[in-house]
Amino acid sequence: MVKKLLLVIFAFFLSGCSTLYNPATGRNEFIMINSQTEVQLGRSVVNDFIKEHPLVRDQKMQERALAIGRKVAFVSERKDIEYNFYVIEDKELNASTFPGGFIFMNKGLMDVLNDDELAYVLAHEVGHVAARHIAKKIQSNMAYQLLLGVAFAGTGSGSGENAQTIAQGVDTVYNLISLSYSRKDEYEADRLGVKYAYLAGFNPYGAINALEKIKQGEGPSWKILGYFRTHPYVEDRQKALKTIIPEVAKKK
Repeated sequence: MVKKLLLVIFAFFLSGCSTLYNPATGRNEFIMINSQTEVQLGRSVVNDFIKEHPLVRDQKMQERALAIGRKVAFVSERKDIEYNFYVIEDKELNASTFPGGFIFMNKGLMDVLNDDELAYVLAHEVGHVAARHIAKKIQSNMAYQLLLGVAFAGTGSGSGENAQTIAQGVDTVYNLISLSYSRKDEYEADRLGVKYAYLAGFNPYGAINALEKIKQGEGPSWKILGYFRTHPYVEDRQKALKTIIPEVAKKK
């Protein structure tokens, strides 16, 4: 019965998937969530997020983020959604991206970054959207929840020691896989970020300076609680960027 249910689940996912060429990543990818659905998902959480994290009242700061954000979004490969940029009243050096191109910058970043550095951070977030990283993580989580339900069904009970053990084991494995993909996505967003920043007319080496400022502002890497919480070590990213930036500059 469990095997049959697994086949039904995978058939369901595959029937909703289509293989699409993603120009941002340069790969053919299975995408189950279309752009309209992705935007609706983003809108469904943005209002609640703003209630908990109010926008800054400084109109010039909002306009600065919007102006730079629009420039880097304009040169991205993904044109089927409208990008939205906001600045929230938060001193932590961080940025957040929601499905459908809703990008939030913390005031803390706006205060310390110049335009070239800010262009990289905004372009990095646009890169996540263009590469469909968020949509793919949602798909992955949906599949995980279904498979976890199957695991519970296989124990003969939705609770109990066996089910709890399975849940803990699957959670551990899934978290490791998610972390691995997250780091891969971050490097890809870095590559797209410097590319978009450069094509939009900004100095791509602002990326290295931005990461250094964030690192200095947040403290030693083993104590970082903000921007680098789910990101690869800054030194590794800077090293990769120093290789990527000259290659990007040649392709303009």
